[in-house]
Amino acid sequence: MKKKVLAASWHPGGINSIIPVIKRLSEEKKAEVVTIGHQYSEKILDAANMDYLTVHDYGLADASYGSMEKVLSQEAPDLVLTGTSSQDDSNRDVLEQTLTLAAREKPIPSLAVFDFWANYSMRFDDIYTGEKFKFLPDRIAIMDQYAEKAMLDEGFEKERLVITGNPHFDDLEAKAKSFSERDKQDINERIGLKSKLMVFYAANAWKKDKAGCGYWDLDNIILIDETISGLPGNQKQKAGLVIKLHPRTPGGDVEEIRDYLKSSQSNPSIVADIGTQQLVLASDLTLTSNSTVGIEAVYMGKPCISIQPGLKGKDFLSILTKNNIIPFGYTGQDCRSLIREAIVNDTYRNKELIEKASGFRTDGKATERVTQLVYQMLSC
Repeated sequence: MKKKVLAASWHPGGINSIIPVIKRLSEEKKAEVVTIGHQYSEKILDAANMDYLTVHDYGLADASYGSMEKVLSQEAPDLVLTGTSSQDDSNRDVLEQTLTLAAREKPIPSLAVFDFWANYSMRFDDIYTGEKFKFLPDRIAIMDQYAEKAMLDEGFEKERLVITGNPHFDDLEAKAKSFSERDKQDINERIGLKSKLMVFYAANAWKKDKAGCGYWDLDNIILIDETISGLPGNQKQKAGLVIKLHPRTPGGDVEEIRDYLKSSQSNPSIVADIGTQQLVLASDLTLTSNSTVGIEAVYMGKPCISIQPGLKGKDFLSILTKNNIIPFGYTGQDCRSLIREAIVNDTYRNKELIEKASGFRTDGKATERVTQLVYQMLSC
């Protein structure tokens, strides 16, 4: 009888990190795979044309520990595979965490796949009780030695960590090579962009976090919009702003951003029905505060700048900024200067920024490494 893997994630980055592994396991047929999507991850699984179940298919209403106990009793998997996520003020029961905790009690081995170089401990801590590492899985697949060092410094056990890379990044270079000028034109037409140069802002900074962060998405959008509007006449017409909001952006934030855009003379666009990677490839410049999209842009050989005006806390894109892979601004003036230079100076944008980031690459083998780790944990 084949052994069974139960794969699940709630967080967008988490589900993206395990989708390639789920597909590989399904193709190789050495193990049975059951996938659970929950809220944000459901749309991503739909876009990937993947079969999945939800908690409602089990007759359950939530992702609580009790619900996950029932799922495990019904599925009886030999391994639990998850992405990673963390609690917040509105979400105490996080699917990846409650499923991992329930698996530990069975006991069923568990493997989590990391997607980003930040919030390491937070993804396994219970912020409601203060219990550190409450939701630790048996093994954690991580991106590289930078992540390993940071996690060891935070108290993770070395034997729990396995450097694999993030499977989500494996095919980015291939996607970039296959993206044509016709593809770019098609996306511009879908957006209705009349400008020659697309400036893409990948949003992921929420208003509720501004006190600790120093800025939020609307601050950045206004800064970009005003920078473009302040360019000389011929340059002003050259650039157009396209915005993609994070799937978890709070409704109040969305409403406030849309209200601002109605009054903007440069007519920025919010795009919902085009994938983030497609927008990066179609754009001439990607701007973000600290989104994974910055990593994707670099891996795909596209120019990227991090804008974090008034930064108060951590720079969660430090894997790129502190290693001098992409330029960054921590003040409004610096952000405006970087954006202006990237728009008006074609050589800086198309050559210098790309060359600056050229040493940061993936070998495209993370999916294979995580898949082999799954087989190892299953004793296949």
